Formats: sequence, C-alpha cells, structure tokens
Amino acid sequence: MITDTTSIIKIAEKNRREQSGGNTPACLDRREVLRRELSTIRCGAAVLTRSEDYYYYTGYTGEDAVAIVAARSGKTWLLTDPRYREEAERTARGCEVVMWKRSPANHTGVILRKLRSKTVGITANHMTVQFLNTLRAAAPALGTPEDIGPIISRQRAVKSSGEIRAMRNALACAEKSFITARARWKIGMTEMDVKNDLEWEMRRNGASGTAFDTIVAVGPNASLPHAHAGNRKLAAGKMLLIDFGAHLGQYNSDLTRTLWLSDIPAVWKKRYNAVRDAQLAAIDAIGPGVPGSDVHQVAATVLAKYGLGKFFTHGLGHGVGLVVHEDPRLSPSWDKPLEPGHIITVEPGVYFPGSGGIRTEDMVLVTAKGREVLSSLAKDVDSMIVP
Repeated sequence: MITDTTSIIKIAEKNRREQSGGNTPACLDRREVLRRELSTIRCGAAVLTRSEDYYYYTGYTGEDAVAIVAARSGKTWLLTDPRYREEAERTARGCEVVMWKRSPANHTGVILRKLRSKTVGITANHMTVQFLNTLRAAAPALGTPEDIGPIISRQRAVKSSGEIRAMRNALACAEKSFITARARWKIGMTEMDVKNDLEWEMRRNGASGTAFDTIVAVGPNASLPHAHAGNRKLAAGKMLLIDFGAHLGQYNSDLTRTLWLSDIPAVWKKRYNAVRDAQLAAIDAIGPGVPGSDVHQVAATVLAKYGLGKFFTHGLGHGVGLVVHEDPRLSPSWDKPLEPGHIITVEPGVYFPGSGGIRTEDMVLVTAKGREVLSSLAKDVDSMIVP
C-alpha cells in the first residue's frame, strides 16, 4: 500500500490526466446516466453549481462555474469567466465553453430559455436563493425546480475503477506521511506542532492540500470528536488522537489513529481494544446489500458488551470521494443497502468528557463479494505507543 514519494506523485499525475477533460469516457458516461435520470423525471436540464458536481460531469478543474446538462439535445455548457477560459477549454472539451455575461445565474437562465426548458434540476443544498431568483427572472417560463441532489449523490457514491485508483493514491499519500511524521513527534510538542508537521509531510508527498481541517487532540481534548488543535502539549500517558486525510488528484482520504506517548494506562488500553474489536466486527459485516444501519448496529452492540455503548455518540462511518463526507452512511437512520463501488469509512469512537477519547478509522471498499480494507496502518494496541 505504501509506495515511495516519487511513485505517489507520478500516479497522482496519471490519475489527474485520466480524470480531467470533458471528453473522457468517464465524463461522457456520467452525463449519459444523468440524462437518463433527468428524462425519467421529465426534467429538461440540470444546472450544476457545486464545484465537485461540475467536475464530476465535465472534468473542469477550475472554479466559479456553472454546468448545464441538457436532457434531450446531448449538449453540455460550461459557464465561467475569462480568468478560467484556458483551463475550461483544456479540461472541459466535451462542453460548449461560454464566458458568462452580467452574471452566471442570468446567463444560465438565457440558455435555459433558448432550450425552452419548463423544468430544471438543481442541487437544492448547493444553490443560493439569490442565484435561483436571478435564474427565474431570466427564464420566467421555468416551473418549480426539481431537487436532483439525491440522484447525483447516488451516482457519485459508486466509484469507477479510475476513481478507486485515485483514492488509493490519496490514501497512500496520507499513510506514508503519517508514518514518516510520527517518528518526529515527541513529548513537549504541541497539538499545532503535530498538525503542521503532518500536513507539511502530506504536501511533500504530493497532496495539493488536506481533505479537511486536520484534527489533533491531546488528553482531555480528545473527548471532542471534532477537536481543534491548539497549544496543548504531548505528555506521557496521554492519548494523541489524530484524524487526517490527503486531498490529491481531486479525491480524498480519511483516517484516524489514537496514539499514546510512552505508555498506555490500563483503563485506556481496555477501552482501545474494545473500539478496535467493534471496528473489526463492523468491517466483517460489510458487503453488498447490507444496510448501512446494520453495520452501525454491529459496532454499537460490541461496544455495549464492553459497557461503552453510551459513550459511542455518532454514526459509524460515511462515504468518501470528491468530498470527504458523502453518501452512503453507516448510521442508525441509513437503511439503504451498500453497493459494490462504495468507499466508506468505519470509525467507531468513545468519548469521556473531561478525560479523553478514542477513535480508530479506516477506509473500506464494498466489492461484489464482500469488502476490501483499503488502508493499511497498524492498529494493534502496541503499535499505538509512541516511544
């Protein structure tokens, strides 16, 4: 799993070439699937305003854009401004690239009016009221828009072979960086020291950035699932919880390990083993057709047997891809079945206010016959000790 830095960067560049460009088979196939979905709900076009969505369907790697995918004509427009003209023409070649006039929403409305679209699909969670009002003013014949967010989320959740390669690469970058940086962490360093060191190492290994704001929490601060790094110092016998991921080639990774400096107190060793056992049991339960809620319940049941059920306060996991939190979910409310191609995190955790917390997180690919654990960092209790 862990490769040398040169290999990571070369693979990342290969994945970027494969994933970019609106005329790549991946983008063309995705648009055709979307068009079929639009036709099913009698929607004339999709208006994509979220960067991950217009990248997914066009290959465009810049910012400040709108993609319009027509259901019947087979046409796709990529609207942006002159700052991104060259990048748009290079990476979204299967689209008609247009420099908007007046505003992106107004120009979108002009195109929809020419299409004579009566119904348009939008991602409601990612379109502002101002954009929608301007769009309606420019295309007054439009009816109530359809929220196609669930359609897009469902399609993006199933990863192609190219996406899986890209995510393996982002994961390899994060794992190699963690192993290298960990050797430098010593008692007396601060949470912020550790955070900056790990993030620098990921960038050195080819990441364009972090998948999210890296969580580094020492001692009592680890009782906060989304703790913020500060000036708390690493100390003997105190846990060091690190939740991190690399953003590389447009895709993300997500991992968590809980370490201890010098030694693990007996009470925390017992709790750590409980969390690890819960994770292993949940991973074994993953497979195609299994509801996400069932996998969550497996982990919850194991933790309850250890007397830790009330300290497990969040969902077991989530999908990862172009964004670090996406569908599907492993939670009590997600009763939809897992499918081959889903990549999910499995991250049971227990939290004790004022005392600390433990979380272990790995990434798992759902396969036709079961599952494949993509991450490879050690997680036995002895490996969690930083000398």
